[in-house]
Amino acid sequence: MASLFGSLFGRAEKKSEEPFQPVPPKTQKYDQEYIDYCIELEQTVSALEAYLHTSDDPKEIAMETLKTACQFYGGDWAGILDVDLELDVWNPLWWYNLRSYDRTMMLFQEFEIAKFMPNWVRSLNNGSPIIVTDIKAVQKEYPQEYEVYKRLKVESVIGVPFGPNPVGFLAIRNPTRYIERPSMMSILAYVLHRAMAQQKTIDSAKMTLSLDEIQSDKDIIINFFGSMALYTSAGVLHERDFNSPKSSRVATYLMLNRKSAHSPLEIVEALWPESEDKWETLSTYIRGYVRTFRKAFSLISPYQLIESTANGYQINHDFRIMTDLQQFDLLWEQAQHAVTIPHKVDLLKQAVALYKGPVFENACDEHWIIGTVTHYKMRYIGIVNELLATLDQAEDYTGVQQYAARAIELTPENVKAHYWLIHAMSHLGALELAKNEIIRAKSLLTGEEFTNLKKYVMQDNTLPFSILFADE
Repeated sequence: MASLFGSLFGRAEKKSEEPFQPVPPKTQKYDQEYIDYCIELEQTVSALEAYLHTSDDPKEIAMETLKTACQFYGGDWAGILDVDLELDVWNPLWWYNLRSYDRTMMLFQEFEIAKFMPNWVRSLNNGSPIIVTDIKAVQKEYPQEYEVYKRLKVESVIGVPFGPNPVGFLAIRNPTRYIERPSMMSILAYVLHRAMAQQKTIDSAKMTLSLDEIQSDKDIIINFFGSMALYTSAGVLHERDFNSPKSSRVATYLMLNRKSAHSPLEIVEALWPESEDKWETLSTYIRGYVRTFRKAFSLISPYQLIESTANGYQINHDFRIMTDLQQFDLLWEQAQHAVTIPHKVDLLKQAVALYKGPVFENACDEHWIIGTVTHYKMRYIGIVNELLATLDQAEDYTGVQQYAARAIELTPENVKAHYWLIHAMSHLGALELAKNEIIRAKSLLTGEEFTNLKKYVMQDNTLPFSILFADE
């Protein structure tokens, strides 16, 4: 942290490194209030510097800086507003709340639309602080901005922009002192900017993962089976890393339909058809969902996967993308043309291993993806049943037991998987286990499905039907 403060207090010689220069205060008389401000500023910065020299954790540094800002200006909340200039949206990243009960995420939307905050856009473009001493002053001219203030419990606010990469604001809600003197905030905003940049570097390092299949920084492997994950030469990004279910839905929709661009309205109509009365409003939020995805994806790639075009959003065609769905289909096709049984078994095993659950399982029952989910579930059932039959021909009963048990875990409605598991257990001499499996199957299957299971067992002359179903 010493280097950060060294650059902070030595920035007069390196002005090019600080993108937004604090606006010099208006000429003022050196009254007692101003003298007190200068003395307190020097003492507070010295104390903060001493504290931060003890930490190398960017988030801890940011939180202590935000606490200092809040207390110095007598506010009830201080936070970093992370801004996306291309999509014109922003959201809180880190914050300090004076109140014991924090309602920040309840008050803020998942992201805020910049066009509703024209004074903040102007402040960011000019690189100058924004000072609102009373929100009633903007009510008439900027009614939408006023409504945002009301929702966020803002009565007055100070904001200081910083950037670039990342770009944002340090904001103090409801300051009670030094409200016309934002120079201290400019100093603290610089510290926060560096902490954000360091945290991004740390987050990127955590994502690091090397895959043999990836040869360049334009190669991407996307897994849709189970929980979505994206792999690049720099790392792996899991669906949970987006921290936004709607953002992951938008990204998945675009990736599954990546041949053309899709307008915000088209995306909304596809994902949320039942909310027709809210389509126009939801369309304005699409840019925020895209922004959330881009922010997460930037941790594992210097390029944008989702591009903005005149016709809407589309997947960047410069990437070479391979999905587990494509691999699954390819392995299935190759297995149908395999010349030898061992080669066929190997291909079927590779395909079965790819299936880790329904396509995009967190939304697998939603109408926009249900067709894809059903298609691949039925194909998986067909592939695994073919694998089980092939393994049985080779009398690999241990393999049958292993793959049948896994198939039942993923698709408990697969009657043949239950049959093959019972078949394998019986041939391995584990009749009691086979009988227990019949009891478990009865609890998992419908009445009709269980009847079919009994038929399969009855038609298998190698199985002791009367013993297995003695308790029926």
